[in-house]
This record gives sequence, structure tokens and C-alpha cells, in this order.
Amino acid sequence: NDFCSCAVSRRSRSSCRLRKNSIASWSRLGATARLGIVVKSLSNVDLEEGTFHANFYLGVMCSKPCQADGWDLVNANSYTSEVSLDDSTNKWWRVSATFVFQPNLRLFPFDTQNLPIIVQHDLLTADQLTFVPEMSRSEVNPDVGVPGWIIEPFSFTTSEHRSIALNETYSRAEFDIPIGRSMIASVTKYYIPLLIFILLGAATLFLGRNDIQLRTAGTALVGLTIFYLFTSGGVGSVGYLTVWDASVMVGYLALGLVMTSGIVGAYLYHEHKFDGPAGEALNKRIRFGFLWSIIALVIVSAVAITLVAILT
Repeated sequence: NDFCSCAVSRRSRSSCRLRKNSIASWSRLGATARLGIVVKSLSNVDLEEGTFHANFYLGVMCSKPCQADGWDLVNANSYTSEVSLDDSTNKWWRVSATFVFQPNLRLFPFDTQNLPIIVQHDLLTADQLTFVPEMSRSEVNPDVGVPGWIIEPFSFTTSEHRSIALNETYSRAEFDIPIGRSMIASVTKYYIPLLIFILLGAATLFLGRNDIQLRTAGTALVGLTIFYLFTSGGVGSVGYLTVWDASVMVGYLALGLVMTSGIVGAYLYHEHKFDGPAGEALNKRIRFGFLWSIIALVIVSAVAITLVAILT
């Protein structure tokens, strides 16, 4: 499909020269190709690998011959295609492809991921061929669903891509499918259990026995750690804190304050620094002081995390 392949293949020089001349003869005039994409299914969205699979129809509609067969899927690992409709100015393919994308997990578990299908001509530069989205002939089938995600309205845009290696500029079309998590599902799955862990530890501050505070807070801390490892397993390693990471850190701090309260109270009692009514009153002040600290920590953190999620 390109001149480079002609240069390195065993084709005769004359056949390559004829192909080059035939393309150049009409491409000087420039051409416009209207693209249509109809997505039939989405599957295998993998945030760790940054891949997804799509089955769709790709249509190229030209007002004059524009070498429709020369398209390429820039961000596809692999794909297969077969012609489903072919006439002089209108050609459609049925395509099955595995694409790569860059997951953005900073707002996890309230994140929205963008699944792109990027089309670029394999040979012709922007002054020879320009892609234009045909919105009236593009859609995501209403029956398409991705388990655990909500499909949001797609966008279809074009831009010019500069190839530094080839020193050429190409017209590029990008069909973006945003998928987001359900707010209710995220709160139910992640934040209600987190709140239960925090409340379980904080409730022990109403008890007078420091050993109960330490045992219960320690159990809640272990449970929170296991829960965190379980819920973050599908995200993989990322080089930044997510919203969920920050939320769990708040939980750790809250349970850490509960344990600190129990340690301080136990120290005062067992070392006989304070005893009797005065010791009881001091222990109560310590416990409820830590309780108000936990409440303030949770409220301030919740507001800060919410603002970050909204403004990001």
C-alpha cells in the first residue's frame, strides 16, 4: 500500500513507477473522504493492559476516487476486515479489532475511560486526502453494553497528525467512546464498606476499655487492608494516587487515631500515671477528643476529595 513497500519488494521498478505516477496524477487535486463508523459491540476492556476489543462497520464515502482501501487503524494491535458494501463512491467494511488506549485512573472509582478508534490513511498526506466525520452515518448501537460500565455519547473529530520520521502531515479521524462507572454502584461497592470500617473503629471510643479499642481497631485495620487489595486489584499499578487510594488513606488515618487513643489510655492506666475518678475523666476526654478529630478528618477529606473529583 505504499511506495516504501515497492522499493523493498521484488516488484519491477516499472510497476512501482506506474503506481506512483497514477496516485500522484489525481492526488494533486486533493480529495475529501467522509467517514462513518457504526459500533456493533465492545468487549474485553482491560485497564491493566490498556486494551479493548470492538466490532464495527467502517464506511468511506468519497465525492471522487480517493483510494478508500488505504485506511489504517492507528491504535489497533491487530484487526481483520472484510468488505460488506462496495460501489463507486461508497464502501463499507466489517472490522474486528483489538485497540490500545491510555487509561486515566486518577478518579477511580468514579473514572470515565475514553475508548478511541483512530483512522488514518496509510499513504496519502493531508493535502492529498482529508477525512471528514459523517455523523449522520455513525453511531454506537443502543444494544452495545460493557459490564460494569455506562456508555456515554460518542464524539467524532478529525485532526492533522505530523509524522516526524516521514516529515509528512496526515489527516486523522478519531471516534471516541467514553465509558463511565455508575455513581451509585461505586458508592455502594466501595464507600459504604469503607465507612463501615471507620465507624466500627470509631464506635469503640464510646467504650471505657482501651483493650477493646485496640483489638477492634486492629481487626478493622486488617479488614480494610484486605478490602483495599481486593478492590484495587483490577486497576493495576499506576504512578499516581487515585481517588480511591486517597479515600483508603483517610480510613487508615481514622483507624490509626482510634488505636492511638487506646494506646494512650492503656499507657496511662497500666503505668498508673492516672487512676481513680481523675484518670477516668482524663481517659474520657482523650477518647472523645480523638472522636471529634476523626469526625473532622472524615468531613474535611470528603469535601477535599469531592472537589478534586469535580474539578479534575
